[in-house]
Amino acid sequence: MAGLCLTPHLTTPYSQCMTLHLTSAQERKLQDFAAQSDRTPDELAQTAVDRYLSYLEELAAAVREGEESAEREGWIPHEQVVARIKQRLSKLA
Repeated sequence: MAGLCLTPHLTTPYSQCMTLHLTSAQERKLQDFAAQSDRTPDELAQTAVDRYLSYLEELAAAVREGEESAEREGWIPHEQVVARIKQRLSKLA
C-alpha cells in the first residue's frame, strides 16, 4: 500500500498532516482524477473525505429520525413492509 500525506495548504484551515494508506490502484485513480480536475491529490482527497463524512452525518440523522418516528408511531413488522413495497411496485408496473 502506498501512503498519501494530506498536507496543509495555505488556502485551507487544515493544520495537521495525516497519512492515508491507499492501494496502488486507489492512488493511481486519485492521481488521475486530481490531474483531470486541476487539483492536487491532497485537495481531492480532502474533498472526498469531507463529502463522505457529510454523507455519514446525513445517514446517521436519517436513521435517528426513522427510529424516533418508529418509537412514536410504532414499528411495522418486516412482512408488512415487504407487502407494502410489493404493492407499490405493482402499481408502477
